[in-house]
Amino acid sequence: MEEEKVNPMDLNGDGKVTLGEKVQYYAGKASDKVEESVKKVYDGVKEDAKDALEDAKVFAAKAKDKGKEVYDKAADKAKDVYAKASDKAKDLYADAKEEVGEAVGKAKAKGAEVVEKAKAKLQKDKDEKEA
Repeated sequence: MEEEKVNPMDLNGDGKVTLGEKVQYYAGKASDKVEESVKKVYDGVKEDAKDALEDAKVFAAKAKDKGKEVYDKAADKAKDVYAKASDKAKDLYADAKEEVGEAVGKAKAKGAEVVEKAKAKLQKDKDEKEA
């Protein structure tokens, strides 16, 4: 016995293929193709997204490393600037201390001179009164 070949477009199985069945059959095939295409596009987008995420992770790691490098350089520079400023402040303090010391020495000497002159004047006035 030979099996009957069934036309896939005969959707209701009555042995006749109507225009409506043809339209439904081809619409179903088109829908299948659209669904298949959408799945391929979705799978492609999903892979592209995975790749983009991996790239983003790599770039983020590089940016983090670069940021640390820049921070370290800035910290080193700040330490150098601080050291130089500290040395300069120490030098200025030493100079000021020396200058103040000299000024105090001169003031003491001038004060002693004034005191001596005052004592001499008082003595002279006393001597003149006694004479």
